[in-house]
Amino acid sequence: MKRLLILSAFLFFVSIPLYSEETSVSGQFDSSSGFSPVFGMGCVFGSISVNGQNYQQVGFRPEIQIWKFGVALDLNLFFDENGRIRKEDWNEPSDYLDKIYYIRFAQRGDPFYFKVGGIDSTTLGYGALIKEYNNTIDYPAYKRQGLDIGFETSAFGAQLIVNDFKELRGSNKSVMGGGRIFQKPFSRMQIGASLAADFNEYKGLYDSDGDGVPDRVDAYPYDKRYATVADYYAAHGASQATIDELVALGLISDETFSYKGKRSKTAFWSADAGILIVDGSLVKFDIYGQFAQSFNTGGWGIAAPGVRFRFGNFFELYGDYRYRTDEFIFGYYNDTYDIERAKFIDDGTGQLTVTTKKEKLNEAISLRGYCAGAKLNFFDFLIAKGEYSDMSWGGNQKDRSLRGELEFSTKFIPFISRLGAFYVQNDLSKRRWKSESVMWGGVMGVSLASNSEIKMAYIVTYDDKNGDGKIKGKDETNARITASVEARF
Repeated sequence: MKRLLILSAFLFFVSIPLYSEETSVSGQFDSSSGFSPVFGMGCVFGSISVNGQNYQQVGFRPEIQIWKFGVALDLNLFFDENGRIRKEDWNEPSDYLDKIYYIRFAQRGDPFYFKVGGIDSTTLGYGALIKEYNNTIDYPAYKRQGLDIGFETSAFGAQLIVNDFKELRGSNKSVMGGGRIFQKPFSRMQIGASLAADFNEYKGLYDSDGDGVPDRVDAYPYDKRYATVADYYAAHGASQATIDELVALGLISDETFSYKGKRSKTAFWSADAGILIVDGSLVKFDIYGQFAQSFNTGGWGIAAPGVRFRFGNFFELYGDYRYRTDEFIFGYYNDTYDIERAKFIDDGTGQLTVTTKKEKLNEAISLRGYCAGAKLNFFDFLIAKGEYSDMSWGGNQKDRSLRGELEFSTKFIPFISRLGAFYVQNDLSKRRWKSESVMWGGVMGVSLASNSEIKMAYIVTYDDKNGDGKIKGKDETNARITASVEARF
């Protein structure tokens, strides 16, 4: 173990690091490096909890970029308290697919782009259905293999988002995602239509062996032959009478939760339109509107009129009026969706029940309000982004959200190459700074030379495991720390 740590440290400081010239804290990558290949290697280390067990993580993320193509691998080793590698990450053919972090071409906004694997953040259209979704919220404890792909011509375009292709295996095959097509009747106008759905929210319960019994209640989470200790005894020749007696004495268990045959489906559709009124070299002004409806409940929402004003690269302001009926939620598939999608609730006695986000949809009441946001670029010294949504008019229920991001120029800060922070809360109405709808963190880079740096990132999310509406204890706080050396040549 000691030799491995020494080797890891050596590779950390001498390898050619991961190329990731980020333009924001959320991690957008520049793809204009020309045809010359760029090789890189990043390193990640620290503690991590997987299925309630703590491990020490040492990971390497090599990347190669040629023109607009980029491939990044994700080679993680998890060591238990005895220094042994967690074998469950290497004993199935599908495990090796997880070693691909992403494959990409170009960026969103280019005429054609795609990204397969880890999706940092993506929005479908104007965000009525899928808004700022990312499938890496609980990485590296769980890795999803998603897709974000789109194209645009002078006449029409399309976009497709998939959360995780791995959900198409095992029990109750499913997937979450959405697509949008749009047409341009003329150069300044765009009309679009979108569909988004989750064919089974129970897939949000991690099930490593695909037997339909989630890892949290599966006595053998990596062996689909057994789910309870009683299953193991029966498979090894114990009589049913013996098993019944052991169960009656409380020595073994024969009960568990299975989502086989269980489905919690959600689906929405939307239509949108936008037109560019002013298209100057410095000033741009456009208006837009969108309508969305739930297939499950019939509830609907409208966001119109919407306006957006842009003054060069210095300032952007946007906002829209919103109204929703009962049983509808704007941006249902959002950046904390994978935490809220399906989860176990402990009632305090050890009894577990499962809830899904669909229950929140059924409980939503009619509200109206607004969503507004702004972006400020203060002479490239400070870039600030903020968005606030307040859907609280017309009812006792409140639906408020807040998100913000800061990025500082480091030209005048010695040895600091980047510095930024972000905060997201999708349920501000409860006025709790710790909840499952909250995600926050920051990133800092320390210069080693003119073309290399040490980058450190810190991301925090929360998991209300007992369902009491409060975050208490370390087991309900998930903090992820990564560090890497990066260089550009």
